[in-house]
Amino acid sequence: MTRIPRRLFLERSAKTALTTASGMALLGSVPAHAADPSSHRQGRPGQPAETASVAGAQTGSKKRPEIVAIYYPHWHNYDHGSSWKGEGWTEWEGLKAAVPRFPGHHQPLKPSWGCFDESDPLWTAKEIDLAADHGIDVFLYDWYWHSGVRCMEEALEQGFLKAPNRARMKFALMWANHDRRDQFCPEFGKPRTVWLHSRHSSGDLQRVVDYGIAHYFREPNYWRVQGRLFFSLFEATRFVAELGGAQTTRAVLAQMDDRLRQAGLPAMHWNGMVRDLKSAALLQEAGFSSTSRYNVARSGKPLVDGTDRYENLIEAHRQHWQNMRGAPLVDLPVATMGWDSTPRCRPDVPWPFPKSEYPYTHVVVGNTPQRFEQLLRDAAQHVAQDPRHPFAVVLNAWNEWTEGGFLLPEEKEGTGYLEAIRNVFGRSDRP
Repeated sequence: MTRIPRRLFLERSAKTALTTASGMALLGSVPAHAADPSSHRQGRPGQPAETASVAGAQTGSKKRPEIVAIYYPHWHNYDHGSSWKGEGWTEWEGLKAAVPRFPGHHQPLKPSWGCFDESDPLWTAKEIDLAADHGIDVFLYDWYWHSGVRCMEEALEQGFLKAPNRARMKFALMWANHDRRDQFCPEFGKPRTVWLHSRHSSGDLQRVVDYGIAHYFREPNYWRVQGRLFFSLFEATRFVAELGGAQTTRAVLAQMDDRLRQAGLPAMHWNGMVRDLKSAALLQEAGFSSTSRYNVARSGKPLVDGTDRYENLIEAHRQHWQNMRGAPLVDLPVATMGWDSTPRCRPDVPWPFPKSEYPYTHVVVGNTPQRFEQLLRDAAQHVAQDPRHPFAVVLNAWNEWTEGGFLLPEEKEGTGYLEAIRNVFGRSDRP
């Protein structure tokens, strides 16, 4: 697969970098490789921007699955972050301070757009155009709510929802309903500080739904699946357990659907992130509509000096998808771009890490745009062959920079990973 050569990519970017910075928020100093995102809209040399989709031929149907990119909204200043880590802190700091752990380790990463403020709607508009032009239909926002305490919502509420071109991209929420811990260069071997505990009750879920009604669910580009509002939960089985079990949860979800109908909205399509058939069966009993998985970050094969090969990760994806065909709910296949959480680790901890305790874990090596494209083709084939024809493919991730999963352009590969998406699935149908 040919793509924009790095030198040409950077030369094009440099021509408009100054005009981009004018009127658009950037966090910290702008590196020399920072680029105007609008320079990526013309496609690759010798290839028209309207790349034909091969997914239709692969799936045997005219309607391709929707392509959903997980969006991690941790790249802007927010009050809780300043309180926890210091005034003005963002996770860009950890990305810039990352160090290579072994020969050939690609750290620190160098985002081609620099350290931009995702809560600025002008920057979000650039993200929307880039994503839509390369075949992404939905941003699935990690959404943080802890008993009414919200954090990091500015990326969605101030950035995406105020972007002038927001109609080009649908959005939905994935409630990141885990405890909020200090996993950003914590001391190795020590308990992590819990900033915000996650607790679940029917009353709290009602507040979640009410907030969604007031701020998100009425938006014309909120993602709907077969007429229902898509809403995902990261720790779905914990949610069910803390509500009192499957049958109680089913009754609570039905009450929330009634509340939505009373507000003039459709019922919810409840989705849960799971890893196995047993968890999927629990969610089916609890009234969920579908499952997926946040990522596949480990192949299960023995590590070599703390690393896992991407080729093995591809096989692990295939095995997971195949296993989930036996689940009672339709499972949306996930495609993981990579895994490397070392930017969240202290540089003085020796490599390989003495034991695995997040974020001190393994690194996936050997991921390339070509191999990612093969994984996407496998996902398209899986969708075609699954009798339930999953309605979406989930991508990890749009911007999980400090976990090594990103589609945004980076110095090494430019737009290569985005072009892999467009090569397989074509461009988004939204104008």
